[in-house]
Amino acid sequence: MTPAEAAVAREIVRLAREELRLEGDPPAPDEPLAGRLDSLALLGLAVAVEDRFHVILGEEDAARARTLADLARLVAARAPPERLPAAEVIP
Repeated sequence: MTPAEAAVAREIVRLAREELRLEGDPPAPDEPLAGRLDSLALLGLAVAVEDRFHVILGEEDAARARTLADLARLVAARAPPERLPAAEVIP
């Protein structure tokens, strides 16, 4: 995962905690989101991600973005640069 994708993933986890009340440890980047969230919660997360990053996620995107890393990669590639969180550069 690139630094930009990692920053997006952190923001997605923040959204999940605030919007969906996701508790406990955040999902690992390669963990299937469906293992943590039911279908209604996944839909809520998709809407929150669309609103926050100004992207549109279709059914095909949902099929491809099964993990946090997949979703972060998709959002980082599509979102307008001004909507992306600042990536932390780790030396």
